Amino acid sequence: GHYYTRFLFGAVKMATKLPAHTIRVKKLYRHALKNLFNWVVHREIFIAKGNEMRAEFEKNRHVTDARTIQRLVAAAEAKLADNIHPEPYIINTDFGGSKYMRYPRNGLGSPPEIVRIPDWIR
Repeated sequence: GHYYTRFLFGAVKMATKLPAHTIRVKKLYRHALKNLFNWVVHREIFIAKGNEMRAEFEKNRHVTDARTIQRLVAAAEAKLADNIHPEPYIINTDFGGSKYMRYPRNGLGSPPEIVRIPDWIR
């Protein structure tokens, strides 16, 4: 109840204090890692490539010029768009996954009009 509400509002306050480019870079990093996971199957290789990617992001961490930041982020977004996987991994219970909406009635069973025994059988 109360703690959860305070937690949410605290997170909102923190998010609004961050510069827009910081949020944009965080989202870019997350999308880049997810895309890397689609391309790399083996965990050891994924970790190594992820560390290389992190080093690339960290290399430009202390840039303060707004135009340079804009140029770097735009270049990274273009690179990500060029390397996007054609068939990304989808968690099976998420939208587009093989189990999404498999049981749309949440265990209530089939609707009565489907399971009703026809009169001609009785």
